[in-house]
Amino acid sequence: RQRKAYSIIQRETAPLASNYTILQGKENITFIGPLSIGIPGELLAYDKAYKEFGGGVSWSTLFLQQFVYVKKDFQEIFVKNHLTNELYKEGDIMKRTKLAQTLRQIAKEGVQTFYNGDLAKKIINEIQKRGGILTLEDLREYDIDFHEAISIDLNNSFKAFTSLAPSSGPILAFILNIISGYNFHSNDLNNIEKTGLFYHRLIETFKFAFAKKLQLGDPISINLTQLMINLTSKEYAQSIRQKINDEKTFSEEYYGDNMKKVLSGGGTAHISIVDQYGDAVGITSTINSYFGSTIVGEETGIIYNNQLDDFSRDQSINSNESIRNSISPGKRPISSKAPLIIIDNKENIRQVLGAAGGSKIVTSIAQVCLLNLLFEKNIKESIDYPRIHHHLHPNEIIFEQPFNRNILNELKRRGHNVTCMSYGSTVVQGIEWRPGDHQYWANSDIRKGGSPYGY
Repeated sequence: RQRKAYSIIQRETAPLASNYTILQGKENITFIGPLSIGIPGELLAYDKAYKEFGGGVSWSTLFLQQFVYVKKDFQEIFVKNHLTNELYKEGDIMKRTKLAQTLRQIAKEGVQTFYNGDLAKKIINEIQKRGGILTLEDLREYDIDFHEAISIDLNNSFKAFTSLAPSSGPILAFILNIISGYNFHSNDLNNIEKTGLFYHRLIETFKFAFAKKLQLGDPISINLTQLMINLTSKEYAQSIRQKINDEKTFSEEYYGDNMKKVLSGGGTAHISIVDQYGDAVGITSTINSYFGSTIVGEETGIIYNNQLDDFSRDQSINSNESIRNSISPGKRPISSKAPLIIIDNKENIRQVLGAAGGSKIVTSIAQVCLLNLLFEKNIKESIDYPRIHHHLHPNEIIFEQPFNRNILNELKRRGHNVTCMSYGSTVVQGIEWRPGDHQYWANSDIRKGGSPYGY
């Protein structure tokens, strides 16, 4: 065992031909359509992980189960089942022969066919036919970011690892760093006043965190050294705790820059894995929105992403967001993804967490992590528990409908505005190690369905 944690960043990248001027005056051009497509990197990340840590099975074996699900065809716009002329419903299976052929080619030839081979030519041809600007050079030049993960100590018992920028891993680390410095007890959730104080401090931390998120960017393009030091520093976390008033909240300006654009997204999935050797993996995958760019490759069957919509479109001279997250060739936009692995002081895996849900990803993971570690709820209870969220602007808490009204009243008493959000707008997948049972337990969020799979 290496006793190390690594971050593999495969964030989609702006094509070499991209620039802000091609987007001007064109509403939704980066939300749907060919100009919203970023250079995809996920396959290279899987290839890197396989070469660094895998090898127990052949590369082609990894694709076998996928062929079961995609080997039959369905219409590009699948509103109705063409066999029954009825709307598709839960339980119906839609299968895709073109995507199956693409996966079979990658299984046989390796990922280089996607980035510098016959498949690459098909990809570029079908994107450019639709008006896109990706080129073979874009695919050939793409590279992943492979480094040791961010780590922070959570009191004396646990250590957290998460992904590097431009993901939101540093923001998640910042939240956990602040909250772990408070002296909460496992039975505090049995008392409304203490629970109200916990959630008030958590919301205040979220507000400071989303102000800091504006300072994130692509570390290849922007120097983030001091920001990363601050976000993981115990001293800096203490300085933020000193700004949190236990009896009241403040306007946006108190916390820093206002969030003018909040990354939403709906085309995201996460999987948490632990194996028999004690190795853990957290993978968050996304094409950004549901069905990405809404373009399906005519030859490949690939649904292409719309990741360029995650760049800022505010190019005003005073916009901090525009400077750090503006589009330029070869640049990666800020992402909300933030997979998390927790170990104990004996280096046992205690948690593997991740989520889908755009800007709610980091706040959801933080709540599940804290409910499990600080308040000793099991992984199912922690994930099922109603959640709240705050991303600074607008200055209001949004909560899931089942959230305890007495706790909300405690928050209102401190000056918070609250509003209800749809149940299931964020989904967490998690694994925990229960030392007393000497077993791993996993849970798939009831908000989305699915179930864990064990060995």
